[in-house]
Amino acid sequence: MFTQLTEQFTTAMKSLNNTDQFTAAMKPFNTLVELNTKTVEQLINQQSALMTTILNDSAAQTKALSAQKDLAAAIESQKAYTEALQAKVTASAKETYDVVTKTSEEVTNLIKDSMANATSVAKDSMAKATSTAKETMAKATTAAK
Repeated sequence: MFTQLTEQFTTAMKSLNNTDQFTAAMKPFNTLVELNTKTVEQLINQQSALMTTILNDSAAQTKALSAQKDLAAAIESQKAYTEALQAKVTASAKETYDVVTKTSEEVTNLIKDSMANATSVAKDSMAKATSTAKETMAKATTAAK
């Protein structure tokens, strides 16, 4: 699919006459870059928040464990900490999956729209070329008579 998009882009670039056409041809690629940038920023922010939470929780747990005098209470405290940690990591993984899935759907729609637009432009170009060829042939036939 990307190969077709690249081929169509190359063909379109060869036929560009002005800045408007160039801007229109580049729009899908610019949108793709924006989507990727937004996604990376979201993922970085999520992972940063998770790591900050884990480090803060670990420090608090270490402090709480060092204050424990009873082994059973320390084990129970560690168990609660581990379960909370697992829940946070699981929630973060789900959020990451949701972000990646949403971005994937947006990219798929962008590619479909770009392909449909490129096909439409190609059909219009072919229709114009065919019309011009017919007119040229008609003129040549008339001139030959």
